[in-house]
Amino acid sequence: MIVQMRNSQTAGRRLGPLVDLLLWCATLLAALLAALAEYAEVSPILRFLGTLGAITLASVVLGRSIDQLGGRMRPAAIGTFQAVVGNLPELIIGIFALRAGLTAVVQAALIGSVLNMLLLGNGLAFLAGGLRHGSMTIDGGRAQVSRVMLVLLMSTLITPAIAVNLGTPAARHTNTVSYVVAVALLAVFVVSLPFRLGKDADAPPVHNGTGEARPGTWPLRRVLALTTVAGLLIAVEADWLTGTLSPAVEAMGLNDAFVGLFLVATVGNLSQLVPAVQLSLRGDADTAAAITMEGALQVALLLAPVLTLLAPLVGAGAFTLIFPPLQIVAVIVAALLVVFVTIDSKVNHLEGLTLFVLYIVLASLFWWG
Repeated sequence: MIVQMRNSQTAGRRLGPLVDLLLWCATLLAALLAALAEYAEVSPILRFLGTLGAITLASVVLGRSIDQLGGRMRPAAIGTFQAVVGNLPELIIGIFALRAGLTAVVQAALIGSVLNMLLLGNGLAFLAGGLRHGSMTIDGGRAQVSRVMLVLLMSTLITPAIAVNLGTPAARHTNTVSYVVAVALLAVFVVSLPFRLGKDADAPPVHNGTGEARPGTWPLRRVLALTTVAGLLIAVEADWLTGTLSPAVEAMGLNDAFVGLFLVATVGNLSQLVPAVQLSLRGDADTAAAITMEGALQVALLLAPVLTLLAPLVGAGAFTLIFPPLQIVAVIVAALLVVFVTIDSKVNHLEGLTLFVLYIVLASLFWWG
């Protein structure tokens, strides 16, 4: 069995360069087709789907490039860096969407990113890795810190929304409350960054089964170049996406909440979702969980505050962090479930399946608005 798995891993490494080449070619072709659709007389639905596909491929290239940092950095550092760079697509899409007046889509995309990381990302990673390696272990100390931070930060993010929805006097000062929350969260991000980067500097990474974290094979120069190119493509394509979003959504009969929560959020998080699943398949559930947990944390610590403070500067007016009640409930349930799943520092495919099923159930609830 071990010999067969080693042979399979060797074959995978041989096919890696070919797969990467095909991915790069597909990304450039998709960008070209999206550009042609943008400047040609085609239906909004085709333009929307074409641009969404182009951003998807560019996000996968971004994630593949960052995946090459494996073995060069510790799990917490990889998770933090992956989350910062991985949120780049959604930050760019969010800025252009705010300029286009799509406030509801941006709000939904923020909540969707948290759900995406906690439920879809962890769910697929634990499911795929658990089916291959059985029960997997994650670093108990680091996971404990992430769980506490997750509950505290999600509480900070959603408590103002609860206060406003309950009709308290704070409801008359939503802009001020949002700015206070944004500045406070950014302060936590800056103060906690050195701790999160260095908290496991002396700790060995946790591996499971026969899987091993492999060091990246690309030169660092190539990693940086592809990350930059993918980021630029996403920036241009995000502008096209927001321009066609409203007519396409209306033509398809969808609602802004569903589009933001599940379409925009998923595309924006692909650069984190793909590496998390790949690492879990290799048996490195520790780094996979670090990526997904850090991704969810940095939506609250970085993405939401930055969009709130940037909104007036890009001509979008005020953007508040007051979310609808059902989205608040969804975040609370997702955060609590992930805490319970990881509390024993062991994960398996059944727990991953449970997280994934909850994500599908939430998608069905928001399908109608």
